[in-house]
Amino acid sequence: MNESNRWNMKKFLYILAAVLLLASCEKDPFEEFLAKKSYGSRTDMIWDFAPLTLAFEVTDGQGNNLFDESTPGNWLDTPILATFDGQEFSGPVSAPWLETKAYLAILRGLYLVPNWYTESDDDVLLMFGELDSTKKWDADLHIYWPDRSQDIIRIQHAFRWDITGDPEQFTAIKVNGKPVEGRIIRLTK
Repeated sequence: MNESNRWNMKKFLYILAAVLLLASCEKDPFEEFLAKKSYGSRTDMIWDFAPLTLAFEVTDGQGNNLFDESTPGNWLDTPILATFDGQEFSGPVSAPWLETKAYLAILRGLYLVPNWYTESDDDVLLMFGELDSTKKWDADLHIYWPDRSQDIIRIQHAFRWDITGDPEQFTAIKVNGKPVEGRIIRLTK
């Protein structure tokens, strides 16, 4: 094989490698959503949007809810610290606010609510929020647990109006770099 053919073969292999490399790059779904154009609402309809909240089911090694008063060594009276978007929170705090139809997102921090996903009246979830779901969020929530462990929750959320004038949202949650499936973030401590 002469030098010219060898050079052409190298060039071909470099181009092939570049094409394969670019084709194999996985696109970030959050960035893809942000790249789409937002058109604005095209109706006279008034839209209400539920705030973005994170729900945590925190259990011990035996599967007992650490926010259940019947669990020995529960964390009900133990402060949990969290940082988000430059703010510090200590919780869980009680949730004395009233439920109304006028629902504005107020960042309350960590609070406890009954688990409406289960049949049990005793089941409790630790919540973090509330975040305005019409805004873009791309931030980390750091939670410092009573057992001295820490979890980093990556929140990626965006809102836009699609071409038909309907709202569209994208939300991705990761705990310590791993994507969360479902509506509840399940942690074992």
